[in-house]
Order: sequence, then structure tokens, then C-alpha cells
Amino acid sequence: MTVHSFRERGLLVIPIRFGLGLATLLAAVLAGADRGPALLAFVLGLLGITFTIFNDPRARFLRKDVEPLPLPPDAVVASRGRQAFEATLPSTLGVTALAAIALVPQPVLAALLGGVCAGLGLAALFSLGRIDPSLYVDPKSDVVYRR
Repeated sequence: MTVHSFRERGLLVIPIRFGLGLATLLAAVLAGADRGPALLAFVLGLLGITFTIFNDPRARFLRKDVEPLPLPPDAVVASRGRQAFEATLPSTLGVTALAAIALVPQPVLAALLGGVCAGLGLAALFSLGRIDPSLYVDPKSDVVYRR
């Protein structure tokens, strides 16, 4: 069984999200967006998604009383590359793909979506302190384990 570390996934995906977000902002400006509106859209996307993530009303419906299972002795932690790639699916790559589609016809919208991508990274950064480093997940079954 191959598992992923919750904390390591978070650490690995943060620079990817910031990098893709900033690259999208730069591409939007190069595609013809004025700098002011593009930067404003980027900041609105960044702050908007970060606020939404931490104030999602659906969170109260999540079960918090589930105790993680002990990590099986034969469990293998996935490589950093695999953890980073799978952490970008579907949110980071989906938002980036939508930004790429919007880039030529609506470069300011692409900048907004770049901000959303960077905001996902900011939310992950803010969440790092609350992630227990002993928690692992089997991505195939979504079962949580503790080492």
C-alpha cells in the first residue's frame, strides 16, 4: 500500500500553486491585460478563495470524531514528486487549465484565476500549522492512518 503524508503534500504543493498563479498573472499581462486591473483581479482571486476556504459552511458537516487507523507496517510513502502531482489534482491544474482557456479572450479573468490558484497555495500555507505530521492517507481509499 502506498500512502501520502498530509503535511508533506501541503509543503510540496504550496510553491507549485504560487508559481502557477504568478505565471498566469504574468501571462495575462503579456496577453494584453492592463497591469492595474490584472493585479486587482489577481488579489481578489487570492483573497476571495482563501476567505472562502476558511469560512466554508459545509465544514460543520464533516465528521471530526473519526480516529485514524494505525499505519500498516508494509505501507510505503509515495515519492515527493508523486505526492506533489497528486496534490495538484483536480483543483490546481483545473483552475490553471481554465485560466489558460481564458487567457486570450479574457486576460483579466485569467489573472483572477491565477489569483485563485495562488490563494489555494496561501490557504495551504496557513493550514500547515494545524496538520498533524503523523497523519497519512491512502489516496485510493481515502483512509487516514497515523504513524
